[in-house]
Amino acid sequence: MSKEIGKKLAQEAGRRELSRIIMRGSSAKMGMKNRLFGLLPARFQWVIPFVQQNLKIEAPKLSGLKFQLPGGFRKSQDITKQSQQLAPEIEVTSLPQIFQPAQPLYLKYDCPRGNPLSCEVAQQTLEAKPQAKYCRQCGFPVPLAPDTKIRGDRGTYKIERLLRHRGMGRLYEAIQLSDHQPVILKEYLLPKRYFNSEEIRQRKDLFRLVGGINLADGRIQDQRLISPWEAIAPLREERCYLVTRGQIDAFPTLSSYLLETGAFTSAQVRQVLDQVLQSLEFLHEQKFRLRSGALKQGIIHGNLSLDSLIFVPNTQGFFVYLCDLSLWESFGQPILSDSAYSSPQQDLKALGYIAFYLLNGRTFNPKTEQEIDPRVEEDWPLGVHLELKNFILNLIGLGTQKFETAQLARQTLLKLSGEWWIGDGTLIPVGIPEALVVEAIEKKRRQRTRLLAFLLATLGLILLALLIMWIRVIRQQKTATKDPVCCIEKVAGIPLGNFTYTASVNGTWSYLLQQPNLIAPGRTLEQDLEQRLQPEDPSEPPKYSFRYVPEPTSTLAIAKVLSGETDFAITNLANARTAYNNLIHTQIGYREFAYDGIVIFVPFSYARRENGLPQRLNGSITFDELRQLYTGKIKNWQELGGPNLPVKLYIPNEEEALRVFEQRVLQNERAIADFHNLLKAPTSANTLVRTPATITPLSTFEMLRTVIRDFEDRNIGSIGFATLSKVFGQCSVYPLALSEGNQTPVSPLVRNLDNQPISPLTDLCNNKGSYSPNVTAFSQNQYPLAYPLVVIYPRDNRLPSVGEKFAEILTTLEVQTLLDRTGLIPIYRQSPPASQSVQRE
Repeated sequence: MSKEIGKKLAQEAGRRELSRIIMRGSSAKMGMKNRLFGLLPARFQWVIPFVQQNLKIEAPKLSGLKFQLPGGFRKSQDITKQSQQLAPEIEVTSLPQIFQPAQPLYLKYDCPRGNPLSCEVAQQTLEAKPQAKYCRQCGFPVPLAPDTKIRGDRGTYKIERLLRHRGMGRLYEAIQLSDHQPVILKEYLLPKRYFNSEEIRQRKDLFRLVGGINLADGRIQDQRLISPWEAIAPLREERCYLVTRGQIDAFPTLSSYLLETGAFTSAQVRQVLDQVLQSLEFLHEQKFRLRSGALKQGIIHGNLSLDSLIFVPNTQGFFVYLCDLSLWESFGQPILSDSAYSSPQQDLKALGYIAFYLLNGRTFNPKTEQEIDPRVEEDWPLGVHLELKNFILNLIGLGTQKFETAQLARQTLLKLSGEWWIGDGTLIPVGIPEALVVEAIEKKRRQRTRLLAFLLATLGLILLALLIMWIRVIRQQKTATKDPVCCIEKVAGIPLGNFTYTASVNGTWSYLLQQPNLIAPGRTLEQDLEQRLQPEDPSEPPKYSFRYVPEPTSTLAIAKVLSGETDFAITNLANARTAYNNLIHTQIGYREFAYDGIVIFVPFSYARRENGLPQRLNGSITFDELRQLYTGKIKNWQELGGPNLPVKLYIPNEEEALRVFEQRVLQNERAIADFHNLLKAPTSANTLVRTPATITPLSTFEMLRTVIRDFEDRNIGSIGFATLSKVFGQCSVYPLALSEGNQTPVSPLVRNLDNQPISPLTDLCNNKGSYSPNVTAFSQNQYPLAYPLVVIYPRDNRLPSVGEKFAEILTTLEVQTLLDRTGLIPIYRQSPPASQSVQRE
């Protein structure tokens, strides 16, 4: 009997020592890879996966390490147990199961593996036919093909490769196209054999509301909880996506790590418990804000298992991250429930079972074909610390103590006797003299102090260099631009006399200058400026005046300046550069005073938003799609994934806006020619009857009324464009976010609350004061159709500098406030814009 026990003890000790060696080797390998990866600048980190994929360089498998161990030690191990510990790595004809077989997923699909999410036939279908959408054998949706682009509110992401299946979805490596930073994308399926169209819509609406959490007070706190960066639910797909930034979400789960390394030691399990309890304490007790904006006090993980804990090795051991919360993981299950369970105690119970499985290195006993049970003494491995065992039983609910909270459980864990941590991962066994412990702690402290001093010195040098650069930039900016003048009366050197200036008669400046009610009821900007330019004493004659005489086009307006027939002109810089780019800075000078831009809009009906164009287009459109629309290539919105509505095209009767649209959207001569052909009304040679033109020019406000009437009364999906200064505040249309090429779509409007783009769920009519123009995007030229408004004047020292001085008047804070009220984006903004409460037509 004693010999048998001794033999078992020797086998158990050998197995555990082997697991420890392999685990440390794996941790060192992954840690070294992460450190090398981190040494590369972010913009060059793509080199490593590129080289690995194209040169077929692979890291050595743990199986190779295992069978290179010393012969005497290796011979003492049972080969069957070795295979059991490293099942995925070692090719053995018959491998014992160490995990309980998973329940089949999506049984309505006849998948040969019982799980179409990880079935190789679906991948083979995609490789054979890159355009395939469904598996050739069972009909389940195939994985996303490489280079597939997924568009979200925060960016556009390009799929690099499929990683694996985890939980209820597939994981992909991807990059965010705007900055080429790596992201991990998890795909969830809503297959049509389980969900009808209405159920899919409801699930997607819910997904958008719960796909991600943040602390309610806005703090960023790393508690090893992987929360999505963005939730994407395209309306015309049976898929949804969660995006997480960085690479942590791609690390192995504890389940897959167990397959490589085998059972954890008691000290390692204790470290796992400590980290997960700390994360659960944070999750259960903090107040969070859901993606919908709702506040929630404490969140239950609800899906805690070996497959929802991420294992990340580091130089001091490892970190364990929580992922796949039930809040969004249960979204794709055919039977939707609020949570797998709904109390913190259930999270603690699940953690107890995880610790039990880690100690065993498995969840399934192949001999009994049953899941191992903590109530069965034979299912506990030999050598487990008794206090740790009792703690795990208490977590599960089988012990003498019940933990109400994760905080209480962690406090109890930290009080356990036995091995304990100095803080850097070093283990100090009980029985070591106190003097040696103190000496070890002091040694570690001295090492940290030297390292900290080096880091602080390096950081100090970097900060000093940055400070010097910043001072230089500030000085350059101060020499290049002056601080804005407060008011008109502070503008010095305005030439005396009567002057004329011009702009396009249908352009932005004519509208803003002469349209009543923009800045105050019953008043125009022209009247207000004229009054502010008058002397304080009414009996005094005016020292100067500026008479506005518009021209038919902005090109003619600038020509009048060059010929000397007028003193200066106002236009947008895009048109000025197109017509007279070779004369700018030589014969023509200019100064910016505000920003405007072209916005593309479709009808917006909040009551019918589910089937409206904004919702079906995901709130955005690309330049390529606009070119196809305005050259007649697309005639029904279904061709762009929208509803079954015919397309009707409108344009403003404004020469400035049309010129910008042609330059930046249509771009090439062929597209511009096709665009003008659609503007013409063709005449039949036989009947001499003129048929209606495909594109209809209208005034902006008539266009806004017509677009919404087309949708509500005629079931037509109209699209048009106009300047932001005229469209902002009008809630009958929805301004779409724009993207050019692979760039992230940029919205012309943002929410005031968090400065995030508006979405089709935003009520533009009832919440007018909740959003405003995207000032950053327009002022920094990030919005594709943004442009500055400028005063154009002749560069001739023989003439009075009236144009420069009028531009200086427009850039005073006094006039900038007036321009803000008209709908322009001033270059000097004192405060966020107020709600548009004045009449804009």
